[in-house]
Amino acid sequence: MNNSIELSMKEIQNGSLNILCEIDKICKRLNLHYYLAYGTLLGAVRHHGFIPWDDDIDIMMPREDYKRLIKFFMENEKEVKPLELFSYYNNKKYPHMISRISDSRYILDVDNENDYGLGLFVDIYPMDGIGNTKEEYIRRKNLASKYSSLCFLSTREHFEFGTTKGMKKKILKIPAYFYAKMKGKNFFLEKLEIMSAEKKYDEEQFIGCLVWGTDGVKAVFPKEWFKSSVGLEFEGMIFQAPIKYHEVLSRLYGDYMKIPPKEKQVGHHFYRAYKKV
Repeated sequence: MNNSIELSMKEIQNGSLNILCEIDKICKRLNLHYYLAYGTLLGAVRHHGFIPWDDDIDIMMPREDYKRLIKFFMENEKEVKPLELFSYYNNKKYPHMISRISDSRYILDVDNENDYGLGLFVDIYPMDGIGNTKEEYIRRKNLASKYSSLCFLSTREHFEFGTTKGMKKKILKIPAYFYAKMKGKNFFLEKLEIMSAEKKYDEEQFIGCLVWGTDGVKAVFPKEWFKSSVGLEFEGMIFQAPIKYHEVLSRLYGDYMKIPPKEKQVGHHFYRAYKKV
């Protein structure tokens, strides 16, 4: 890109970590609960920092805390600069039902995705009540995952199989892509918004990020696993994690302390990151 300098993996990690530090300060100031999540939680436990080949940071927040954080960023745009919120609620071009806190001093060039101004970022996953029985949460999570996957397809610039594996899935992906493009992202985002409001976090036994599709039913957890938090070291600093982080990681990854083989030590985002000059 013109007038920009491409970042290394380490520079991306450092920039993302700076964003997390600012989010942590804001959450402490507003008394908001958050938890390290997914690969970031795994990195904290197994590596005491980033998974060496990982290129982003994930946190989860109960829906009400999540809404308060979004409101804070929307009402204090000047105060939080260079950070900015990217969300379904404030950016019509934004293609997801999770939110991202981005650093505007950077810009991303994302493969097969229309530019909406995102820089280095931290993913923020809202946690909703999903059900009180296994049968209920499986049904609701599977339906929401379909909407989320179709929403993602609707925002792709062109069709590609990408990481889709298996002949059956590849065959099904072709008509799904054209159906998604016909309906458009807002159709699916509105479906997910309705579903997320159907259950209250405080009233359900099982919780998780209903509006994110790629994690499947394994990312639905007993609420008691998140009844409190514990501080974990991540890159020399302490951030909050669910009290039952061992159970969370075991459910997501199985034998999570085992290092994967070399061929699987790859990042899962497809972008180049640049510092504006």
